[in-house]
Amino acid sequence: MILVEKLDDFEWTKTDENIAHLVDREDFWLNAEYSSWITDADDPEIQSAREHRKQSGMKPPPKPILWPIAERPQRAAAKLSVRVLGQYQEHEQAQKKRQKRKSLKAFRAALGR
Repeated sequence: MILVEKLDDFEWTKTDENIAHLVDREDFWLNAEYSSWITDADDPEIQSAREHRKQSGMKPPPKPILWPIAERPQRAAAKLSVRVLGQYQEHEQAQKKRQKRKSLKAFRAALGR
């Protein structure tokens, strides 16, 4: 993350933050598009990774988590980083709970219950 060091929070307006959010979204979109351009859906590695995610119950978050990459004042960047890390951790915890439930169901099924 790149910080704007000489700009303090009082000079950082909502318009500036909205523009920074647009930069974050554009970066996310471009990375997703690039990934789809260079990924071959028929590649056996891709298919096995997709199957592994399906079997383990891994799902993407309901809304994309946009990492802040635009230049922001230090305080604004720190606040946003904390919020984004919180969203990421919430998603990771939900994934772990889902996987625990799934493994418990598989264990019970193996026991015939």
